[in-house]
Amino acid sequence: MQNSMHLSINIIGDAFADIYCYLEGDMPSHGGDARLTQPIHKVPGGSGLNTATHLSSLFSNFGDNNTSNINLQTVINENDEYGKLLSNHCQKHNIRLINRRVSNMPACFLGTNESMQFNEEQQTSTGHCAVIVSKGERSFMTHLGTIREFEGEQILTNFQDLDSEKNTNTSLHLHAHIAGYFNTIGFWDGKLKSKLVEMRKANQNMTISLVPQHDATEKWDGGLLDLFEHIDFLILSEVEAKGISNYSSDNTSQSDFLDHLASFFKAYKVNVIVTLGSKGAVHIYNGDIIHQQETTPITNPVDPTGAGDSFAAGFLYGYLSYIENINANEMIKLGMKYGCAVGTSSIMVQGASVPPKKDNIKKILESITNAEKPKGDTKRQRIS
Repeated sequence: MQNSMHLSINIIGDAFADIYCYLEGDMPSHGGDARLTQPIHKVPGGSGLNTATHLSSLFSNFGDNNTSNINLQTVINENDEYGKLLSNHCQKHNIRLINRRVSNMPACFLGTNESMQFNEEQQTSTGHCAVIVSKGERSFMTHLGTIREFEGEQILTNFQDLDSEKNTNTSLHLHAHIAGYFNTIGFWDGKLKSKLVEMRKANQNMTISLVPQHDATEKWDGGLLDLFEHIDFLILSEVEAKGISNYSSDNTSQSDFLDHLASFFKAYKVNVIVTLGSKGAVHIYNGDIIHQQETTPITNPVDPTGAGDSFAAGFLYGYLSYIENINANEMIKLGMKYGCAVGTSSIMVQGASVPPKKDNIKKILESITNAEKPKGDTKRQRIS
């Protein structure tokens, strides 16, 4: 990365308190019971917060001498226990929390630390999820809470104002990442689209990415397809890609699936990055499979929750770190490599908003890099 670069990364979307239940065995049958391996506990979560946390850690561990700001626009109730949990987490991880909650308490709107009276009966709860983890897989039960109140019109779009304190001798690159689109129903059906247009107008040369997350309605709509012309990157899990592209073939081969995706997304001029679990990730653009990135498989994952968010953070870090130094396809390849390394490392850590250690990410990066070298080339790439 160039020493004169300042990155302002603006993550817009969901933040939840995750209430974890780790099962000893299978999911309980209807009317049945199941044992837990540890006490139920609360941790910060949500696609937006997870991505912001991993990004902040990556720039802290790998960012050299460059400056970056991680801003998180979401909606919480900072007066309840869940909201306080999320606020404290953002402060701990150097994330600027911009609470876009509209209420009769003006201090809520910009997320100040001003002490206020809290009337529980008159307040919407901060969103929270029950996360059930069993045999390496997880299921969610989500109460949207204040996230349901996050309307597209509440999004701040002039990101340069958020980083007005940056050194004027450095160049500024702005990036917006939309996280948890299907969880943020106030963004659906054109309400986010108008804001994306406004973002482009206010911040020339910025880049925009979007992660939809799972659609609990199973309709995979909400006006999502209309957004593609306004974003640069669409980052999907395999399940999300199948839902959005209406893939229902009995053919279970990966090549058939990828060909289907290439055909479906050809009409949309957007870079599509699809994560494929232990098989890595693939980059699709304009009807072509541009690059397939392998990863290092993990035989005994600890917690798969948030792996997609950690991949997105790794992808954005790798891509944005070299945005003025190499061509676009090489930046995307580097982003996918970091995405696979961070995503793989994250499933060996308990908790979606707990960044993996730098040494663990480096180890996976080196493993991926060495696996890509021709046989006989034993030279190791140094990951700083």
